Amino acid sequence: MIFTKESISHTLRFDDLIARLQNSAFVDGLLSFGSRATDTISPISDYDLLILVNQIPVGIFQMMTHIDGRMADVVINRTSMVTELLAQVQPVPATSMEGYFLQKVKLGEILYDKTGLLTKAKQYIAESSKTAEWLNPVSDQARYASWFWPNVGLYHIRRMVQSNDPIYETAVDMMLMGGIGSICREYFQIRNLPWQGEKVAIRLLEKQDPGFLALFRECVDESDRRKKVDLYTQLVERAIAPIGPLFAPGITAVCLEDRSQQPARVEEALRFWEELLE
Repeated sequence: MIFTKESISHTLRFDDLIARLQNSAFVDGLLSFGSRATDTISPISDYDLLILVNQIPVGIFQMMTHIDGRMADVVINRTSMVTELLAQVQPVPATSMEGYFLQKVKLGEILYDKTGLLTKAKQYIAESSKTAEWLNPVSDQARYASWFWPNVGLYHIRRMVQSNDPIYETAVDMMLMGGIGSICREYFQIRNLPWQGEKVAIRLLEKQDPGFLALFRECVDESDRRKKVDLYTQLVERAIAPIGPLFAPGITAVCLEDRSQQPARVEEALRFWEELLE
C-alpha cells in the first residue's frame, strides 16, 4: 500500500501554488492561517493552508505536505459543510470539523473566496461578541475526564517513583513524558479555552497564567526524576483546580462505561461500590 507521495507542491513557490489552486474547478476558497496570517512568522515557520472544495473523493481531516521546500499543514473542508454551518447559525463543538474551521477562519487571512463563504464565516464570527456564541462550551463529561485521567496517571507515577527498580523508573519516565505533554490541553479544556496549537497556547499562558507556564518549563527542564514528579504534581493540581482536587489516599473515583453519564451518575456508581462491601 502507498502511504506517502512526493508532490509537485514541494518545488512550487507559495504564490504559484495559490494561483494553481485558484484555477481548479474544485476549489471554492483558500485561507492562510497560523503564524503567516498572524504576523508571528519566523525563519522556521511552516505553511498553514485551508482549502474549501466543492467535491472530494474521500474526506480528509488534515494533510501534511511540502510547499517550496517547507513543511505545510493543509486542511481541506467541503463547501457543503460551510454552507450548512452558516445556515444553522448555532454554536458547534470546538473539537468538531465545524469548530476547527471557525477557529482557523477567525484569525486566518482569506486568499481566495469564489463563493463568498469564507467572508461570510468571518462576518459571522465578528458579529458574535463572545467565543461561546459560536463555539459550544466544553461539556461536563469532557471536563470530568480532564480531571479524572490526569489524577489517575499522577497517582500511578507517585506510587512507582518510590521504587528503585529500573523497570519502574523507566515506566515513570514514559508516563511523565506523556503526562507533561498533555496537561496543557487538559488545562485549556477545563477552562473552556479552544486549543489552537502549542504556540498559541504558550502566548495565551504568558498573558493569563505566567505562573503555570513557568512551572511547566521548570518541570520540563528538571532532570532529577523525583523532583520532576513533584513539579508535575503541582502542574496537575493547578490544571485541574477548577474541577476538583488531587486524589487523596483512601478515596474511590470512577470512570463510567457510558462517558456521557458522568459526572451525573458518578455518585450512584460510588454508592454501588460501597454496597458491594457492606
